[in-house]
Amino acid sequence: MKRDMSHYLGELLVWEIEDYLRARSARPERARVARIRVPDRPAAETVAADLEAGGSFHAAARRAMALGMTLSDDLFCVVTRDEHPEVFEAVPGTTLPPKREGEGFLIIRLVGFEP
Repeated sequence: MKRDMSHYLGELLVWEIEDYLRARSARPERARVARIRVPDRPAAETVAADLEAGGSFHAAARRAMALGMTLSDDLFCVVTRDEHPEVFEAVPGTTLPPKREGEGFLIIRLVGFEP
């Protein structure tokens, strides 16, 4: 049985748009994110380049871990508007640029908003 990927991708895009619009009107306070924490700017630039080249977030995280570039952290978590306000200006699926946080850099991809 052949899957109609264009139909699936169209539904996914509609879901992302609806999620984004709901976030703009309801102003959620929590968002589900995937994140990679790395120790320095070169590591952050390497991971960001992988993502900009079209690589999946999971593959980029796996590669960073294999190269010993990641710091201890959960790959998936929920963040609040107070912690990361920039996340709430993005559309689900967006990967934000590396941001200095503490001793390292944090790369975040918005997965979706919590109701």
